Amino acid sequence: MDTEMIVTGAIIDSWVEPAGPVDRGSRLVLQVAPQGRPKEMMIVEANASLVPDRDWLEDLGENLCHGSPVAAVGRLTLSGFFSASRLHLAR
Repeated sequence: MDTEMIVTGAIIDSWVEPAGPVDRGSRLVLQVAPQGRPKEMMIVEANASLVPDRDWLEDLGENLCHGSPVAAVGRLTLSGFFSASRLHLAR
C-alpha cells in the first residue's frame, strides 16, 4: 500500500468533518465514481487545505459538486479508503 496512485472520476457525494463551520483544518471526504468503473465507488479522504479555495471547500461541504470531475493522488489505507496528498478539482 506504499505505492502512490491516481484516482480519476466524478464526485457522487462530499462532506467535511467535523460538521459545522468549514475551515482549512477540516477533513474532506469524497465519494468518487472512478472513471471507467462508475459502479465501484471509492472513498477519498483529504485534508481540507488541499482544496484550492474557500468557495470550493464550502460547496463540497454543502454537496453542491455532485458530478464534478476530480483527480486525487495518494495511497490506499489499510481500511480501504484512499488518502489523497493532492487534489485536482474542476466544475
